[in-house]
Amino acid sequence: MNYKSDPQQQNTLFTSPSNPEPEPSSWDKTLWWMAAADASLMKDCGPDKFRYTVIGYTVMATWLFATLAWGYFFSTLFDDILIILPAAVFFGFVILTIDRGLIAGLNSNGGKNKWLSLSLRLLLALTIGFFISQPVVLMLFEKDINAHLPVVKEKKIAAYTKQVHDENAVTLQQARTEIERIRNEQKVKEQEISDLKNAYIRETDGTGGSGKIGEYTIARVKKMAYLKSEEDLIAWKRGVQPALDSALAKEKATEAVIQQRIVEFDKGLTDGFLTRIETLDDLMIVHPPVKYRYRLVIMLIMMIELMPLLTKLMMPSGLYEEKVQDAIQQRKLLWQTERAALKEVERSFYETALTTDKQLQADVMHEINELRRKQAEEAFSSWKQNPGKVRQFWEQLKSRLLYFNRN
Repeated sequence: MNYKSDPQQQNTLFTSPSNPEPEPSSWDKTLWWMAAADASLMKDCGPDKFRYTVIGYTVMATWLFATLAWGYFFSTLFDDILIILPAAVFFGFVILTIDRGLIAGLNSNGGKNKWLSLSLRLLLALTIGFFISQPVVLMLFEKDINAHLPVVKEKKIAAYTKQVHDENAVTLQQARTEIERIRNEQKVKEQEISDLKNAYIRETDGTGGSGKIGEYTIARVKKMAYLKSEEDLIAWKRGVQPALDSALAKEKATEAVIQQRIVEFDKGLTDGFLTRIETLDDLMIVHPPVKYRYRLVIMLIMMIELMPLLTKLMMPSGLYEEKVQDAIQQRKLLWQTERAALKEVERSFYETALTTDKQLQADVMHEINELRRKQAEEAFSSWKQNPGKVRQFWEQLKSRLLYFNRN
């Protein structure tokens, strides 16, 4: 076997002016972008390229996983692929952006609050992972959920039926109580008529109290009582019929409302996301083994979401992080220098402006003083030609020529 190495293959991990590193491909730049790395800083970082390529692949896997989860979530709400696909891609991109932000935050040392910052990032990643895990779990248990879905719907319909009956129990009971009262009273009256009729018949066939066959005095009295009771019953029925009709209509309307609400509730039941979540919860109660597998799947999915962050944490810092910190420090120093220079320029400008303003003010005040003196002489000459009260002249002159005067 030949163990000689090809001279051209040696020292490929190192660069020199005579052997520069190859230009990164578009795919490498895409992976570095997903890993929140600057391609312009990465191209001369040697082994760090591989680290950030691996991180880029983990971020891409999480992004595809999140897009798939969101796609299934929206498929439980809509049937139109033109709605499901853009929504899934958009929310998958949101997760990608959040993951890039979490990784980008780890490129700095975090200062004094490094562990607090890291804990917050891990908590955010866990929260996102737990939320994304719900659609994925539903997708994995889809067959079991579909089989158990009718049972959950029946339970919900039964619970809602009981709720509706409880809400209308008072109204329904009042109507039924009134109907029962009227019908019981009618039965009593009908029984009384039946008893009177039987008594009349016994009197006519000789089995009654008089023992005579035929319609004699006592029989005629009982017949009159029997006929009067029938007339009273007819009158009574005529009087209570509106109340009976009202109670029956109330009972019928209440039962119709109950039935209508149950039908509407039944029609409103869907196989959407929340219904499937409830079905899965009920399935875990009925079949305890599902609960343990559910927790296992949740943990696995959350680990997938944490994968980019954990990968970044597990890999040691390299030249790229040093270059990032150096670039930050250089930019910071440059900004501080520019700010100091700008302040110096502004300070010099205001000092020069102050000096020139003072000089201009002095020149203007000198010219004004000459003019004021001339005006004062003219006013005094005019006053001397026609002297008046000195104080009145002074007040006029003061208001015209002095900068400050007290009234």
